[in-house]
Amino acid sequence: MFSRTLLAATLAASSLSAFAGDVMQTPLTLGEHYTLRSYTGQAIGLTLTNVLKAKTVGYMVNDSSICASLTGAAAGEAVAHNNQDGALLVGALAAPGDAGQVVGTLTGKDVIGLMFGGQTPPQENAALVQATLAALAKADYQGAIFFHLAVWASGMAEKASQADPAIARYLAGKQNLYALTVGKDKGLGLVHQVRFVDGKQASVKIAHEVKMNDAWLNLFKRSLLRRG
Repeated sequence: MFSRTLLAATLAASSLSAFAGDVMQTPLTLGEHYTLRSYTGQAIGLTLTNVLKAKTVGYMVNDSSICASLTGAAAGEAVAHNNQDGALLVGALAAPGDAGQVVGTLTGKDVIGLMFGGQTPPQENAALVQATLAALAKADYQGAIFFHLAVWASGMAEKASQADPAIARYLAGKQNLYALTVGKDKGLGLVHQVRFVDGKQASVKIAHEVKMNDAWLNLFKRSLLRRG
């Protein structure tokens, strides 16, 4: 009896392990993308308010639902810390030509987060990032700028800096630039203080670390799989 029980338990454990392995090889559903962005957005919002000590926050976002879910979570965390009038504003950008007007509504905020990602094609996001940075440079925005993972890791800001001398000069002169990366091997969300030198982006130091729980980390790892 004991041997049969042990065998059954072993088979069940093996099946569970195989199931877990299958899950980890399965791209995220749309709902799971929203869930991942809820975890990430909450961490971003907490970082901007607690670590960067921003009293007022602005976010620039495209019109994709995944990007909106990320920004909604980040904005909700910011509002939880300060719900006074004018503490939060989200600028939605559908086309590069609208950047000047949209950015102009946010330049009074302590920090502006560039949250471009989601279902929008990378080349379109890159154009939105460049237009946003050009508008910030023209306005000589003095507040902090936060680059979301999708913007920083893909080098969108760096490419914008290399393509536009005005952006390059502006970013080179700023000390209050921050970016998000993920150290998936250690399960850490990493907020870097960053800089731009000769148009190239670099990390100055790790300003903050966030421990990712298993659910959040596993969703992130699966998000790296190619979507069907």
